[in-house]
Amino acid sequence: MDLYTVRNNIMKGVPLQELYLRVCFYARVSTDKDEQLHSLQSQISFFNDYISKVPNWEFIGSYIDEGISGAGVEKREEFLRMIQDAKRHKFDLILTKEISRFSRSTLDSIMYTQELLSNGVGVYFLNDNINTILPDSELRLTIMSSIAQDEVRRLSERVSFGMRRSIDNGVVLGCSNIYGYVKDKGKLVIDETQAEMIKIIFDRYANTADGLSKVSRYLYNLDYKSRNGKRIDTTILTRIIENPKYKGYYCGHKSKVLDYRTKKKKRLDESDWIVYKDYDNVPPIVSEELWNRANAKLKQRQASFTNRAINKKVFQNRYTYSGKIYCGCHNLTYHRSSAGKRKKNPVWECQVYRRESLKGCSNPRVFELELDELFKNMINKLFKRRNNIFDEILNVCKKYLETNNNEIEIETLESKIFVLNKKKDKLLELVMEEYLSKEDYKKQIDLINEDLVIYQNKIKKLNNNKNDKNYIENKINEINKALEKCLDDDKCYNDVFNEIIDKIIVHKQGNRQIKLNIFIKTGESVCAASDNLGKRFHLLDSVTTSYGGFCCC
Repeated sequence: MDLYTVRNNIMKGVPLQELYLRVCFYARVSTDKDEQLHSLQSQISFFNDYISKVPNWEFIGSYIDEGISGAGVEKREEFLRMIQDAKRHKFDLILTKEISRFSRSTLDSIMYTQELLSNGVGVYFLNDNINTILPDSELRLTIMSSIAQDEVRRLSERVSFGMRRSIDNGVVLGCSNIYGYVKDKGKLVIDETQAEMIKIIFDRYANTADGLSKVSRYLYNLDYKSRNGKRIDTTILTRIIENPKYKGYYCGHKSKVLDYRTKKKKRLDESDWIVYKDYDNVPPIVSEELWNRANAKLKQRQASFTNRAINKKVFQNRYTYSGKIYCGCHNLTYHRSSAGKRKKNPVWECQVYRRESLKGCSNPRVFELELDELFKNMINKLFKRRNNIFDEILNVCKKYLETNNNEIEIETLESKIFVLNKKKDKLLELVMEEYLSKEDYKKQIDLINEDLVIYQNKIKKLNNNKNDKNYIENKINEINKALEKCLDDDKCYNDVFNEIIDKIIVHKQGNRQIKLNIFIKTGESVCAASDNLGKRFHLLDSVTTSYGGFCCC
């Protein structure tokens, strides 16, 4: 029967129970406590009995969520399955006890009842006597849903208020799954078996060079496992080390619920935590001094990792070939392996190969020593004309020095200055012997001084030019010598390599041959190959780059 017909019959006074309908019911309890489960069984029994007494109704089935909050629908699997079945037109009517069982959110109640109606399905809230098939149901549903939602808000506020009072009174909150303790009447009691593991964690981390991963492996080898029987991961270890409870401190108010409807929490900053020494309620497992040392090390390592994460260039380019070598099969970058026997002879390999070995990637490894030899030879060939280039620059400078002989011009100016100074002395003698008036003497001296300033400035400029020429000649010689040693210096080689090489793609050819497609930043490419895995590479073709037309072949 379609919704229009059902509505018209009800409006004519036909009872809902006299209409032929396919019916299901929805039930929910918010916790899995015994009394709530008993309530759930009561709901199921009630609906089964209620539906069985209506001969015109066909019972389709039930949808039941256990221990799920009604504030949202995200985790209510049965509720969501019911909505999907309604879209498939499996039933005509849903029975539920009351609006708060269906949803405590006004928005959800309205949205889902409207969605159900659009698919020809009504909802009948028995206790509230609301049938969404009827036209006036939406107003009543909105009012009743708002009341249910406000009850959730007030309940959330009461719980928050109670938790704040408990924190003020030093009551330990939270569940009892903290490693090393069991909770008893708002206090923590040391669990000696687990406490031994906590002591090992702090001792190992604070007093050795081990990081969290090594501590995790060490614990697993001692048969200490997580509650699900697996290795204790580094996230759990971090939380253990950061928890002030292990040094005998009460710690509360670490998080705050942002929205009572979504239950989303925000972890508060440490400055907002309530932390104080409380050996009565929280007996210590490790000393405060050991706890402080472990946390100092943890914060130092976290800061170091954060700096590397922020400065991604430093993190990604720790080695010459980092981010440059790509797998021809997966288009993923190769990673460097230098552990154990590879310490003195590192190799580069595909990320997939590192995780899954040959079953994941058959592309070959590449030895770092062979890459060094290949690219140093290649760069040397690109630089093979560098001596000629710098010789040409030096010759230009020498010609400039020869055609601009500053020494002769400086000597000429100095001679003129000498003559002018002699003339000044002569004029002074004439004044002393009263052959020249003081006024005439001053006029002539001023003219001489003007010429002296001009000549002295010219000499200064010529000396500066002379120094500039010497600087240029010395600098070119320095650059030439530096290039001679460049490829022997790791940092210099790394800089030159990164300036020239854009990307290297590794391919496997046949059983033993490796082929490298080398892309240069000028846009050209060149190929190199090794006839035997891990043996010397040789270039297969030549490349002409924009570096002065150098040929790499």
